[in-house]
Amino acid sequence: MVNHRLWGLITFLILSPFPSFASRYELGVAKADITGPVAEIMFMGYAEWHQVGSGLLQRIYARAYIVNDLESHKRIVFVNTDTQSMGDIVKKRVVERLQSLYGPYMYTFDNVMLSSTHTHSSMGGYLQYVLFQISVKGWIEETTQPMVDGIVRAIVKAHESLVPESILTLNKGELLDANINRSPSAYLLNPPEERAKYKHDVDKDMTLLGFLVGNGHKKTPLGFINWFPVHGTSVNSTNQLVNGDNKGYAAYVAEHVYQNKIVAGFAQANEGDVSPNTMGAFCTGTEIPCDGSLGTKCPGSAKCLARGPGWKISDYESNRIIGQRQADKALQLFSEAYDVLDGPVDFRQKYWDITKERIKKRDGTWGYPCPSALGYGFAAGTTDNPAIKGIYQNTTRGSFFWDQLRNLIKKPSKYQEECQAPKAVILNTGEMEFPYAWQPNILDIQLFRIGNFYIAAVPAEFTTMSGRRLRNAIKRKLIEYNLGSNDTTVVLSGPANGYASYVTTFEEYQMQRFEGGGTVYGPYTLDAYIQAFEGLAVAMATEKPILNSEQLPDYTPKAFSFSRSSWADLPPIGRQFGDVIHDVRVIKNHDPPIQTLYGICRTTVAATFVAGNPRHDVMAEKTFLTIERRRDNGSWEVVRNDNDYDTRFKWRYSSRIIPSSEATVEWDIGRDNPAGVYRIGYFGHHKEMISR
Repeated sequence: MVNHRLWGLITFLILSPFPSFASRYELGVAKADITGPVAEIMFMGYAEWHQVGSGLLQRIYARAYIVNDLESHKRIVFVNTDTQSMGDIVKKRVVERLQSLYGPYMYTFDNVMLSSTHTHSSMGGYLQYVLFQISVKGWIEETTQPMVDGIVRAIVKAHESLVPESILTLNKGELLDANINRSPSAYLLNPPEERAKYKHDVDKDMTLLGFLVGNGHKKTPLGFINWFPVHGTSVNSTNQLVNGDNKGYAAYVAEHVYQNKIVAGFAQANEGDVSPNTMGAFCTGTEIPCDGSLGTKCPGSAKCLARGPGWKISDYESNRIIGQRQADKALQLFSEAYDVLDGPVDFRQKYWDITKERIKKRDGTWGYPCPSALGYGFAAGTTDNPAIKGIYQNTTRGSFFWDQLRNLIKKPSKYQEECQAPKAVILNTGEMEFPYAWQPNILDIQLFRIGNFYIAAVPAEFTTMSGRRLRNAIKRKLIEYNLGSNDTTVVLSGPANGYASYVTTFEEYQMQRFEGGGTVYGPYTLDAYIQAFEGLAVAMATEKPILNSEQLPDYTPKAFSFSRSSWADLPPIGRQFGDVIHDVRVIKNHDPPIQTLYGICRTTVAATFVAGNPRHDVMAEKTFLTIERRRDNGSWEVVRNDNDYDTRFKWRYSSRIIPSSEATVEWDIGRDNPAGVYRIGYFGHHKEMISR
């Protein structure tokens, strides 16, 4: 069990010696619930219209970290959210709320960074551009408002918990067996001399920033943030239970080890071509390896689908394994961190129109990134989730049928086709303006500094090598301007502050796998990002403000939504809300047993209740379920809630005519649970036909 195995590390951390010096930092950490409607809302990530929420595996959270420099009087806020990405309008609303609380200068667009874990199992509806709204049936305030509320609540709690005499530690370590490259053939197009600098075709290093407080040698842990690249696709597109995927599970484990007395953030890095499905891709129902290209086309109706390490049991088991591996490494790095950060806090942020960034092309001429467009390779999907049947990755030529369909929507201009080449455009988003912009041109880019440690917030999914190039470029520029050194650490964090699809290297783009097809601004997208971030680094080094920032548009006043509103509820005839329909019963015996934090489990039990639609109340900071154990004195103790990975809350309509619904609570009983009497509880709300 993790909580037993790592107690020695925790004790070691708290008592371990650190250099004695006056700390310049005031630190605050906190987390808050951002779970939106867990039913009837599409998930964001796979763009599968059948993937509509019907319950909850784990809650999703915002984890906030504030670093206040008591010498320079500058502060930064880093927030990590269990979401597919971050909405630029979400950040706008968060900052506006903070400024209404603290005035216009303490928390601004410049010093607030909102990053995401990139889970594909949380509700959508918080991105303001047409393409992303189509994938989840619109702009959904039901999702956006709990998200904004929770992020603000986390930052406020972190602000109110700021403590002086705090220290920041930095550590880095290699984590194997937690990620693989899902487009290795494209990676191999990068120059051999560049690839020779790295041991792996994905980044295997986890970088961790530790937060501690206390006098003398005894330090109390507050929490940590770590960055490690791996897609939030351990849980596949058949799932309909909200959860934070492998990074959400990792955070759950790490906080559990510390009895929920720390805040553990598992942030995302350059995961564009990085999969958690470490067993590789095979044609379903066979042992035939594949890569999603026409050259490895699967026989019959089989799909090219990657397998996680627990694929023989379930994708939830794969998710647990990949999450556990990240948690174990993070806890080790946290306990063994002795490098203490010192130096000023600083920040630069810019609203940047990527299509106006002048770049030098490979042929020596000058040009600009393209208007956005998606390629055939993107429409093919990935080995984590194949998309349109009959379209394949590695595609640089269109087909008559799909080209005609594309032209009915918007035919690419000659300039667009030449600019995007060799991409075969299947959706010309950048030249469409109805009903408003389909993808963003104005992007929020940001650079944080804490001493010799830098966080670059990117609004897109960078592939392994594109992320390396951007990190290296920032570091070189910092060294050039005497702000950095060979010991400088730069991490990429994202998707952050918005969402702008993928970024490959120029070389990877030529193959037009999924990531290249999703590099929407064309082959020089990475070059543009590098120039823009070098500009942020120079501004920071020369202590100059950003003067040429664009204005972020807001399309939400004219946004659409095809998501229907929730109905009123009626219980079945002769029953009341909360009545037990099916009492506790065994619903599954596991052979082989499954693993939980409380030992192996051979039995899953469940109870079913008369319910109301969970959309009526997202139960923020509360729970839809409890597992309670009876104490010796007859009172009851809550031992599980709906955030525990061994419980599940499932909801469905039992009748749409009445309409009535039911909620089922499941519990995987680990063998390490104490013997005793337990009961299962359900909590919810209903909406009446006529309000009173």
